[in-house]
Amino acid sequence: MRMMRAWVWLALGLQLGCGGGVGARDLDGDGHPAELDCDDANPTRWRSVTGYVDTDGDGHGEPGQRITCVGDTMSGWAREADDCAPGDPTRWRSVQGLYPDADGDGATGPGPVTVCVGATIVGYQEQPGPPDCDDGDPSVVSLTEAWPDTDGDGVGAGRPLPWCPSRGRSPPRGSALTSNDCAPEDAGRWRMLAFTHVDMDRDGFTVEARGEQCSGEQLPSGYTTVSGPVDCDDSNANRTALVERWMDPDGDTYGTGEPVLRCLGPGESPPGETFRGGDCNGWDSTRWQLLPYASWDPDGDRRLTPGTGEVCSGFWLPTGYSSEVRDDDCEEGNPARFDLWTVHVDADGDGVGAGEAASVCGGASVPEGYSEDASDCAPQDAALWRLRAYTHLDADGDGYTVWKTGMVCSGKSLPAGYTDQMGWGPDCDDTNAAAFHTVKAYADTDGDGVGAGPVTELCTDGQVPAAWSEKGTDCDAQDATRWRNLSAAHVDRDGDGFTAPIPAQLICTGMSLPPPYRLQAVGNDCDDADVARHQWAYRYRDQDGDGVGATPREMMCLGPSAVAGWSRYGDDADDQDAAVQTDEAMEDELSLILDL
Repeated sequence: MRMMRAWVWLALGLQLGCGGGVGARDLDGDGHPAELDCDDANPTRWRSVTGYVDTDGDGHGEPGQRITCVGDTMSGWAREADDCAPGDPTRWRSVQGLYPDADGDGATGPGPVTVCVGATIVGYQEQPGPPDCDDGDPSVVSLTEAWPDTDGDGVGAGRPLPWCPSRGRSPPRGSALTSNDCAPEDAGRWRMLAFTHVDMDRDGFTVEARGEQCSGEQLPSGYTTVSGPVDCDDSNANRTALVERWMDPDGDTYGTGEPVLRCLGPGESPPGETFRGGDCNGWDSTRWQLLPYASWDPDGDRRLTPGTGEVCSGFWLPTGYSSEVRDDDCEEGNPARFDLWTVHVDADGDGVGAGEAASVCGGASVPEGYSEDASDCAPQDAALWRLRAYTHLDADGDGYTVWKTGMVCSGKSLPAGYTDQMGWGPDCDDTNAAAFHTVKAYADTDGDGVGAGPVTELCTDGQVPAAWSEKGTDCDAQDATRWRNLSAAHVDRDGDGFTAPIPAQLICTGMSLPPPYRLQAVGNDCDDADVARHQWAYRYRDQDGDGVGATPREMMCLGPSAVAGWSRYGDDADDQDAAVQTDEAMEDELSLILDL
């Protein structure tokens, strides 16, 4: 109905303009008749102007956004459409012939340019300055040079590249700030270093030679500034120094006669020559040196007796001679008994003896009934003979151990209850096979599955027993229905199904929040103390009780029921007369217009 009335007044205005004969009216009640009101449907606008929208409030209008109707107190418009930045109140005028200087260092970018500015021209200069290679960094103005670094060794070569060294900016990829790389394709070499000696065959022997070589941090292999032993042949690593050679007619590598000097490697030898002299028998390749002896075997039983002298030998003294003073025959005349053994009685025959040591003459093996080992910890028990270390005990045989070190008399393996392995884990009670694992638990006094209080260590079979819990977060240890804190941000105190916001808080509860708390909002209860009211709505005073009110409207906290004396409708033409809700003159005018 209200929309229709607006169209009626629009049609009426058209009729008035066409000489329809209807008198002047003021539809919006602003005191200005329709024929003089540029917007008779809006009481805040009535005066015709030529202006433009001023979105940013800087007093300058936006081109193309015209405004033609205003009121006495209306803001947000301006007479002139000269704002070059409608959304920025700090800029409104366009200035030509400026040069960019965003970093304020006096050096400028390409120009001149035309820009939109405010009261000042901050970020620009009226005159061009030196060219700025980075207008965002006041510490940098001019370009510098970098050189291509194809091998990535930090030293470049070739034609330099221009580069702007702004703060935080690296040189161009694949370039360096240092030039003169003597080996642009080799990352291991970039500078010339002087050398005084060379070792071309890398044998550690050098020859004197001076010059420069393209290098890295150090001279490359084969070049040095330190002299080493003089190399007699620097083209062959096996030939270093002049060595002496002797004639070797029997080929045993030991020569005779006077030596000669030759430049040869260790593995080189001309036929019939050797690098050692002093052969005591030049025609027997198995003997070449005199070796002293201190014991020998005059009777050939391979058991030596003391005696001194020298004998022509090979690498070692021949059989029947020894450099040590030896008296190996403990019983002369008996070939089966020649060694004197220091042994201990082995009473239980387990191969390990005990008691004081005794000297017994025997053959090549330990005499029967004796042992060289005196460590038998159980001399009368053949199953036990040695002390073995243990690191853990398993007294209850549950496979879990306690840490304890010591020694125990054993045989091939440790006896039961002793081990040198940790087992399945540490045993918290080695006297009870059913208790071996320590668990941390909290007392669960209310039986809700969540404990509280200080943590307690229990020795069990690995399971937390009844009346205890692995969790210790129960917020109410005496109430089995509550054990955890849930966050609540809304409340429905009157139980009408609509909530009101509250400061976020934690509520000790069970699986869900208890009434009246809620995590999520349901509506926005305007009165959470009254179940009959839950929403804000506009209502008009209905003084005549005809179901239609009149302005002004008021915001009210309501429920689903209507409120006596108030109406959701506000277009009653006479709110003092229940029989009148519409304007008869307006209805007549509407009928007249519709009949046209």
